[in-house]
Amino acid sequence: MSRRKRGNEEEVNTEAWITTYSDTITLLLTFFILLYSMAEVDKEKMQQVSDAMQTQMVGEVNVKGDKPIKEPISDYDALVDKVNKSVKSNNLTDVVKVRQEEKGVVLQLDESILFDPGMADLKENSKAVLNSINVLLTDMKNDILVEGHTDNVPMHTEKYGSNWELSTARAVSVIRYFIEGKGLDPAKFTAKGYGEYKPLVENTTPENKAINRRVDILIVEQKETKVKGD
Repeated sequence: MSRRKRGNEEEVNTEAWITTYSDTITLLLTFFILLYSMAEVDKEKMQQVSDAMQTQMVGEVNVKGDKPIKEPISDYDALVDKVNKSVKSNNLTDVVKVRQEEKGVVLQLDESILFDPGMADLKENSKAVLNSINVLLTDMKNDILVEGHTDNVPMHTEKYGSNWELSTARAVSVIRYFIEGKGLDPAKFTAKGYGEYKPLVENTTPENKAINRRVDILIVEQKETKVKGD
């Protein structure tokens, strides 16, 4: 009797072990399925974050996710062509000189068009020129550097103690007009003042000094532009 009873106990223990093992396998399977589903959710969230970041970098996209309505011009030749066409169509060829530089395309405006000597307040008749330039800048997402330059005649006034200060103030005045007067995006503008230290020609004659007294509006070429869907 005792042997038969012990055998029954062993059979019961074997069945209990199999049941426990089956439950463990089921729990592990459920755990891995849960992990996989969480990974899929995270992957989807990461894609959404990536898409959102890409949208912020390249501009607004429409509902269908097509290319941005406006994006920086990354092709240098296309940028040059657009600037030249805009200058001609807005009748600016007599007052704006277009220069090509490594960083982008420069709209060069002489001091006499924008300011009185030694001053950084825009002349009233300069605003017509800036309004025409605004038409071009409004249509672009490229970064804009506005740079003030002077000749080498020392500046010592109550308001401006050096050519650096005068040139910087002039650059800021131009940017302020585009932002406050025309509503352009402040984030794409940078003001720089170089004083007399980046002349285009030697300051040897009055004519050369007049050339160096200028404001340059540099439209920066965007080296890389990534667009969703490319």
